[in-house]
Amino acid sequence: MTEAWSKPITVEEMYGDWDYDAAVEMLDRSLSPRPGTMIFDVVGSLGIDHRDVVLDIGGREGQHALAMAERFGCHAVSVDPVPANLSRGQHFVDDHEHGRLVELRLGSIEKIPMEDASVQLVFARDMLGHVGDLGLAFGECRRVLSPGRFMVVFEVFATPLLYPEEEAQLCADTAGVSERLSVEMFESTVSASGFSVESLEVLGSEFVEASQEAGTAPNHLLHVSRLRRAKDNLIEAMGEMQYRVMYGNALWSIYRMIGKLESRIYVLRSD
Repeated sequence: MTEAWSKPITVEEMYGDWDYDAAVEMLDRSLSPRPGTMIFDVVGSLGIDHRDVVLDIGGREGQHALAMAERFGCHAVSVDPVPANLSRGQHFVDDHEHGRLVELRLGSIEKIPMEDASVQLVFARDMLGHVGDLGLAFGECRRVLSPGRFMVVFEVFATPLLYPEEEAQLCADTAGVSERLSVEMFESTVSASGFSVESLEVLGSEFVEASQEAGTAPNHLLHVSRLRRAKDNLIEAMGEMQYRVMYGNALWSIYRMIGKLESRIYVLRSD
């Protein structure tokens, strides 16, 4: 798909004899985007079952660990560096039918609180963007993985449409590391860390598109409009840090929808 056209459109062409309503109708038809739960299909394709231990690294409140325990019957360990996430997550675990299969632990990807070769899958969903030393992180993941087993990574990367100043502000407002948005840097670190790319699925905007169609995500564009128009009042009401997080998160999703960012799922094998 080209982003720059060689010939400008004329006024006569723009307002000429073509069916605008038909074009709108065409765009209102769903393209059947795959939902975020599709990542668990990828996990399932790797043969995970009740005999396996899965590490959900950067698992926040353990929701993904619970989903995998329910779907595959595996034992899932969710590790996160934020105590408040674990405190909130423990309530979810305690109330869940499969909560007995899930354990929450305080720790980070740079120092995983698990024994060598103790897990059969590392699951990292949308969290590597916060990691400073990716080589160290992959080394730790490889250490805890059984030989020849897999790491499933969902991550968002910049495309050539993202301007440097947009990248810098986005990372500042979302606690992101700019280098993590580079596909080339990611893949070279994967190789240098003793992993190989088993498979790659380029999703683009699908997960965000699916959540918008299903009504399970906020209206990010409307939120950005309100955040900009009522900036001073909202900062006074919620605080500058919270304002920046809300603005950055909304832009993160919008940039995925308009192609400045793209989502990818990597399956990495520990060599």
